[in-house]
Amino acid sequence: ILLAVGATALVGCSGLYLSSSMGRETASRFLQPIMSTFIATSSGQKLLYETGPRPSPVALSETMLPDDMIGQLIVSLLIDFIGSSSYLLPGVGESFDLGWAPMQTVLLMAMYDKQMPSLKYISFIEEIMPFTDVLPSGTLGWVRRWSPLVFEAGIKKAEEMKMIPQLSPKTD
Repeated sequence: ILLAVGATALVGCSGLYLSSSMGRETASRFLQPIMSTFIATSSGQKLLYETGPRPSPVALSETMLPDDMIGQLIVSLLIDFIGSSSYLLPGVGESFDLGWAPMQTVLLMAMYDKQMPSLKYISFIEEIMPFTDVLPSGTLGWVRRWSPLVFEAGIKKAEEMKMIPQLSPKTD
């Protein structure tokens, strides 16, 4: 209950600050690079201008989410943290999951649908059903996407350090 009161106070104070001229100036300095990048993409232009059909939420997410290994790991961990934070407020948290499940599914589709198409179904069912938030869907998608690259880099490093015999075929 104390956490909910604190979050409400934080949102209220943030709203007051952002309604002031100093708050708007600070927000514009922070949001300017993000908006410039977004407007330069085809999805951003389709959303803002009448240049054809509106982009889907997945297409918008794909333009805004990182595509590098560390960036996707951070976003995946954040997705899992938000999904698991519903346990902080028993009962209330489960109703939060009803709203979070579609958002999590869209984010995971944008990042990992090409590598693991079934993850969107697993993620949605895991979030929408009560008391099933134990599966870290975002991290699971990250491992599926990046584990071959990490494994290959580990083998190369071990070969360089002469910890294991060279596994690559020798050419004569």
